[in-house]
Amino acid sequence: MTLKNVIFKDPQVGYCIANLSIAEGRIQKIEILDRSLKDLSQVDFYVTPGFVNSHLHPNQLLDRRLLDELNISQLIDCMHGDYKKTDQIRYAQAVFVLMDAIKSGATSIYAVASNPYPVIDAFKKLRIKGAVACFYNDRWEGFGTPPALSLLHAIEEQFKKVVKEKNERFAIHIGSASVESASNELLVLMDRLAKDFASKVNIHVCEGQDSVRSCMNSRQLSPIHLLSQLNVLGPHWNLIHAASLNPEEIALIAKHQASVIHCPVSNAKTGVGIAPVIELMNRGVRIGLGTDACSNNNTNNILNEAYFASLIHAAVQQNAKALSIETLMQWITTRGHEIIGTGQRGTISVGEPADLLLWSLHENSFVPLAYGKFDAALIYNAPDLKPHTVLIDGEIVVKNYTFTLLSEKEIREEANQCGFNMQTFMNGNICK
Repeated sequence: MTLKNVIFKDPQVGYCIANLSIAEGRIQKIEILDRSLKDLSQVDFYVTPGFVNSHLHPNQLLDRRLLDELNISQLIDCMHGDYKKTDQIRYAQAVFVLMDAIKSGATSIYAVASNPYPVIDAFKKLRIKGAVACFYNDRWEGFGTPPALSLLHAIEEQFKKVVKEKNERFAIHIGSASVESASNELLVLMDRLAKDFASKVNIHVCEGQDSVRSCMNSRQLSPIHLLSQLNVLGPHWNLIHAASLNPEEIALIAKHQASVIHCPVSNAKTGVGIAPVIELMNRGVRIGLGTDACSNNNTNNILNEAYFASLIHAAVQQNAKALSIETLMQWITTRGHEIIGTGQRGTISVGEPADLLLWSLHENSFVPLAYGKFDAALIYNAPDLKPHTVLIDGEIVVKNYTFTLLSEKEIREEANQCGFNMQTFMNGNICK
């Protein structure tokens, strides 16, 4: 396959017109045709690397719109309610959410689930790349209804079993819903298992002041100080949210080379605050972006996440250049791959997997076309844009904005039926 006469951004020369040759799932050749971009009349597409959604809950689709206008403690309480999702329901949700994320440009996805098998089955069905982090909880110090809890002594055997599900396209990682749901012993165990299996640890941390106060009350340390004191914090730890940090905690994260996954839309919607990513970035901390969940975002659109991040940090910092376009694009490409550990560079270069997004230059968002600055069009017009075509390992999985691997209509109908069943169970009442 050859993508002819397309625009892409070369690291050395910038935007140029080229032919991209693809074979055996990888970019084999890049033939630069024109660096001037004076005549774009015959160019239909701008091509970018595929994006990385670094944090996604595929099993919370049925909570979409039921948990609006709740703070994070109320939301978690309602989510841990009486409605028990079967594996079939979890699978149907996961297929829909993952398809939706791919259609928004995510070619690698970092999913989390307390019941990982339906999500793993969805990954296999859709041939998704990335990782699934299995969440284990053995205590509850938070507000309201606890999540599903496991016995500490059983967690190691459970993880050893599920890690066998990994394949050449996705890895299996470990984690916990939060420090509030993990004993010190579990935190240490997760660290050991991650090292034993060359895996990573994912954990929601400092998701608002309530979660910090809870940890202080029960263990007399903030979550970051606790992880540091337990000697577990390190490069293989991915800290999700990290919205409530002080300068000393930022320094600890940097010292231990942990990564932070920023979820600005979710954090704003649930009122937990804004992660200090500028300060983290200035200390050299690796940052990725995640959409979190349908229950608190409510989209699975990682490009929209980058757009919102650009706006909210410019406002908070009172600096229009607080986050550059280049930084935002790195967060959803190169940095995302580093956080998951895919081994990909997230660039359009010879030898890289052909995970590519084709953006139609006939979309209104690219007018005036003569101005170029195509990445700026993507970021600042994100609510109006989705990729025309998505390639994963050189295979077309979205064409003309339509998912090609499975019937979109059937996926949507099955997800909707799960919603009708849930509404019947709840008798029309929603959690408030």
